[in-house]
Amino acid sequence: MNLHSTYRWKISEIPISMVVLVILLGFTVGIFARVPYTGLYFDPNSGVILDVYSPGGITLQPGDVLIKVGDVTFEDYKKSATLPLFTPDLRKGDVLPILVERNGEKIPVDWEIPGFDLVGFRGRLFNIFWFSYIYWFFGAFVEMFIRPRNVLWRLLIASNHLTGLWLMVGAISTWRVLGSSLLFHAFAWLILPVYLHLHWNFPQPLFRLPRISSIILYSFAGLMTVGELIQLLPRNLFYLAIILALGGSFTLLLLHFILRPAQRRQIGLLALSTFLAVLPLIFVGVTGLFDLVPASAPLALIAFILMPAAYLYLIFRAQLGGMEARANRFISIFAFLILLGTILVIFAHVEVFLPREISALLAIILPLVASAFSISRFPRFEAFIEKNIFGIKLPHRHLLETFSSRISVSDSLPSLLAMLENEVFPSLLVRQYAFLQAREKTLGVLLAKEVPNEPFDFDVLTQKAGRYIPNLPPDEGWLRLILPLKVGDKILGFWLLGRRDPDDLYPQVEIPILQSLANQTAIALSNILQSDLLRNFYQSEFESIESERTRISRDLHDKVLGKLANIHNKLDPKNLPPSFQSDYEDLKKRLREIINNLRPPMLDHGFTYAVEEMVENLKEKHADVNIALDLRSSEERLPEKMEEHLFHIVHEACENALKHSECRALTISGSVSPERVDLSIQDDGRGFDSNTNLNDLIAKRHFGLANMKDRAHVLGAELEIRSRPGHGAAIHITWKPKLKNLLRNLPK
Repeated sequence: MNLHSTYRWKISEIPISMVVLVILLGFTVGIFARVPYTGLYFDPNSGVILDVYSPGGITLQPGDVLIKVGDVTFEDYKKSATLPLFTPDLRKGDVLPILVERNGEKIPVDWEIPGFDLVGFRGRLFNIFWFSYIYWFFGAFVEMFIRPRNVLWRLLIASNHLTGLWLMVGAISTWRVLGSSLLFHAFAWLILPVYLHLHWNFPQPLFRLPRISSIILYSFAGLMTVGELIQLLPRNLFYLAIILALGGSFTLLLLHFILRPAQRRQIGLLALSTFLAVLPLIFVGVTGLFDLVPASAPLALIAFILMPAAYLYLIFRAQLGGMEARANRFISIFAFLILLGTILVIFAHVEVFLPREISALLAIILPLVASAFSISRFPRFEAFIEKNIFGIKLPHRHLLETFSSRISVSDSLPSLLAMLENEVFPSLLVRQYAFLQAREKTLGVLLAKEVPNEPFDFDVLTQKAGRYIPNLPPDEGWLRLILPLKVGDKILGFWLLGRRDPDDLYPQVEIPILQSLANQTAIALSNILQSDLLRNFYQSEFESIESERTRISRDLHDKVLGKLANIHNKLDPKNLPPSFQSDYEDLKKRLREIINNLRPPMLDHGFTYAVEEMVENLKEKHADVNIALDLRSSEERLPEKMEEHLFHIVHEACENALKHSECRALTISGSVSPERVDLSIQDDGRGFDSNTNLNDLIAKRHFGLANMKDRAHVLGAELEIRSRPGHGAAIHITWKPKLKNLLRNLPK
C-alpha cells in the first residue's frame, strides 16, 4: 500500500462507499424505529415462536406455531415479499389477535404489544446487522487507500459492499419493512457473479477467459435480480444463488490450490482465517443447543473481522509496503486472542458443572494461567504463523546467530543465493534488494528483486555505504541502504537494500546488525570463490593428466603397436629363435592392457561398447568368477570426457573387486543416457568398512577408491560405496539432470 504524506482523498472519489453507508444507516434506523417491538421472535420459515421476552407475555410460549396474525395468515406471509406479519404501525398497548398451534391444538390469543423495552432493544442491538458495517469498512478502506485500481480492486470493493448490504437487509427482512425481503433475495443474485469472478482471479487468474463469459454471467445475474424485484421467481430460488456463490467460490479456491502450487500459502492463510473467524460462532451455536449461551456471546462477532481482512491482506500484500509488518503482527495477535478467548469461554462453561468452591478458585487461577500462557506461548505462535503463513523462515529476533550457524552449509554460490532470497531477506522484511559482486571495481548482479535495470558505480556506492538514505519520492531513487561486503580491506561486493517493512525504515541501531550479516555473507562468498578457484585448478590439473593419458594411449595404439607389427612382418621366421613368437604375443597383449588401462580405443565408439569389451577381457582373465553385464543405454551419447570418467570408475571398481575381494560373482548393471546415469557394480566378496572419507582412503592407501571419488566429483555425480566385512560391496554412481550444468566445464 503506497500511502504518501502528500496524498489527499476527496469525498468525490468515494461515491460508492458513501452511498452504501447511507443505505446501511437507513436500514439500521429501520431496525430500531420501523420494526415493531412485538415481545417475541419467530422463525420466518416455519412460523415457530423462538422466544417470548415480553414481561407480561404468558399467553404465548416458545414452540407455538403462528397460523394467523391479525388478518394475515402465515401462508400468505411466506408467499409474499412485501406483506408483513406484524405491521410497522403497531404501538404499545395495541391488542393483536393471534392464532397459534400448540401440541396439535389451535389456540386464539389476544396479544398485547409491549412496545419498546430494553430486552427487545438489546436483542436488536446485538444482531447480525453489525457484520454489514465490518464489510463496508473494508470495502471503503480499499476504495480510499488501495491502489492500483485493477480488476481485483473493483471486485473486492463490490464483494464487500454487496455482502454488507445483503447481511443488513437480511437482518430486517423478517419484518418486511423498507422492501428488505425483496432486496435480500435480489442481492443474493448480484453477489453470485462477483464472488465467482473474484475467486477466479484470486490470488491470480486461473486462466484467461474470453470477455463474453463475464458478460453472460453478469447479464444472467442481472436478469435474475430483476425477476426477484418484480416477484416473478419462486420465493426460495435465491438459495440457489447463495449455494452457487459459496460452493463455486470454494471450488475455485480448491482449483487454485491444486493447479497453482505457488498460491497454496495464500489459500492456506485464507482457510486459517475463515476457520478462526467462524470458530467462536460455532461454539456459541453448540452451546445454544444446550441453553448455555453466555452473555458475552455477541463478542464472537469480533472474530468475523478476520475474513474480509484476510482477503484485503492477501490481494494487496504487494502494495502494503511499510504496513506489511504491522499487518502480519495484527493477524498473529488477533488469531491468538481468538483461540485464547475460545479456550477461556470453554473453561467458563465447564465451571457451571463444578462445585462452587472449585469454581471460585478457577475464577482466580484462570486469568493468571491465561496471562502466563500468553507470555510463554505467543512468541512461539507468532513464529509459527510467520514461518508457515507469511513465509518468514528465519526468526528475526535471533537472525544474526541463526544466519551465522547456517552460512557454513552454503558451500556453493547457488545455495548461498537461495538462502538469501528465500530466507534471509524475507525474514528481514526487505522486499527490494540487489546483491552485487565486485571484480576490480566492475560490478555484476548476482541477485536482485524489483530493482530497475541501471548501471552501478563502484566508487559512488563505496562513498554512500553504511548510511541510511531517508525516504524519498519514488522518482528520486529506490536505494535506502548500501552495505559493503568486505573481507579485510577488500570489497567483494555490495548489498543494495530498498523497500522494507515497516515504512522503508532502517533504524541506526539495526545497521550494525545488517552490516554483520553482510560481513558473514562476504566471508561465505570469499570461501566459495576460493573453493571454486581451487576446484577449477584441481579439475584443470586432473584434465591435463587425463589428456596426457589419452595421448599416451593413442600413441601406443597407433604408433608403437603399428611399428611393432611392421617389424614383425619384416622378420624372417626361419631366422628367429623358437620362443620369439610367444614373447612377441605376450608383448602385444601387455601393450594392449596398458592401452586399455590408460584409455580403451573402444571408447571412441561409445561407453557401452567399451564396457562390453572390458567385461569380455575380464572374463578371460578371471574364468572362475561369474561376471554379468546388464547395461541399458540410449542411442544418444554422453560427452566424451564424461564417458571416459565413467568408464574408469567402472573399470576401477571391477579391478578392485577381482583383485582384493575374493568374490565369486560380479555384476555391472544400470542405465546410461544424457538425461540420467545410474550404474551399480556389486560383488559377493569379503567386503570392507565403507564408512571412511576421502582423506582416510588416501591415508590407508586405497588409491583406487579415492580415484573413483575424484572422478565422480569432477563429473558432478554422486558415488556411494556400501560395504561391510563379510557382506560384499556395492558401488553406486548416479548423475541427475540437476547436475547437468557442471558438465559445461568438461572439455568436449
